[in-house]
Amino acid sequence: MKKSKHFNLYRFVNVFCISLLALSLTAQQWEPLGDVPFSRHHSNGFGIDGKAYIIAGSGIGGTGNSKELWEYIPADDSWVQLDDFPGVERGFAIGDDWNGKYYFGFGTNSSGRLSDLWEFDPADNSFKQLPYCPCESRSHPALVAHNDKVFVGAGSGDGTDLEDWWELDLETQVWTQKPNIPGGQRHHPYFFAIDEFIYVGGGHLDNWIRYNPATEGWIEINDMPLGRVAGTQFSYGGKGFVLAGDKSNHQSLDFPETFMSYDPAFDSWEILPPLPDGSRWAPSSFILEDDLYFFGGTGTNNTKMWKIDLTSFGNPISSTQSKEFSTEIVASPNPVLNTLYLSANFSQDAVFNLSVVNLNGQLVFTKDNFRLEESIDFSRLAKGIYFVELTNEETTMTVKVIKEK
Repeated sequence: MKKSKHFNLYRFVNVFCISLLALSLTAQQWEPLGDVPFSRHHSNGFGIDGKAYIIAGSGIGGTGNSKELWEYIPADDSWVQLDDFPGVERGFAIGDDWNGKYYFGFGTNSSGRLSDLWEFDPADNSFKQLPYCPCESRSHPALVAHNDKVFVGAGSGDGTDLEDWWELDLETQVWTQKPNIPGGQRHHPYFFAIDEFIYVGGGHLDNWIRYNPATEGWIEINDMPLGRVAGTQFSYGGKGFVLAGDKSNHQSLDFPETFMSYDPAFDSWEILPPLPDGSRWAPSSFILEDDLYFFGGTGTNNTKMWKIDLTSFGNPISSTQSKEFSTEIVASPNPVLNTLYLSANFSQDAVFNLSVVNLNGQLVFTKDNFRLEESIDFSRLAKGIYFVELTNEETTMTVKVIKEK
């Protein structure tokens, strides 16, 4: 497996500088809607052809699993209950939409874990059962429907978490086992598809990986979100999005990292407007037109639904560009040829750890106990763009520097 190199500094630069953007995008961008008519975690939401649906889930407070199917009417923010899902009731199930249909299954109920898969057609609100996965039954796995395939892997088996990976060809209706997901056994992971690739990450593990169905190969990607679990996810506009969930130890996510997007062009993560009521475990979401709707799970006001216009983000600033947001430190001369000096609103006695990374996030120079009165030798560095970071117990400051010749 090919391994991408990501230094802690590069992740911190992403978090620090992009946070300046996120903090300027306030929670007021989330528009409050009415309450949903049920209180559940691990329900599955999806929007297809201007209609939105919610299926199954587990009741809050031990009220049991469900097989209910609801339709959301955006025109008047109302709900209509449809005929129940014909399979057994369940919680901790999973699903994804592809080509105007929704693929849903797995999970657990009082009889144990499940391995069935169903296809929902919103044209007539019908369900068709597909072949059972020949894999071990499981709850809360990764499931991605994409390019006429359904991919399923990881999740909780009967005795332990899993790391296997399976493909169902929707044309031939045949399941095939593929190479395992790298990084170890996991459950409650995040997942989405962009172009030809499938992305899986988290699930009580820090690594995030990309799967190529054509080569059946996996490579690691930027692991900035680390080991978060039990949130919701989707792809939109050529980017992947992760929303809510817990840290790998089931503590609440840090503000403002409750809503993030992944840009495959830069292998970078962006921090988006944080959730208005904070993060929550096992919520639900769906997209109608260009609006994202969010609700459910466990946490404050979990029956309250919110929406946000995804187009308001425009083309989110890549982590490469966002490093220009630092305003607390000045580098001169910039561009620089040989010797660089830094200035900031700190006394000359202040001591920092100095680090320099290149545009690929590679650490090229570091120095402990650095003082602002000292110079930095750039003469041996290649022409290009670099990011200089000063950090101590009080602050972290980053500035972009252009190296000439």
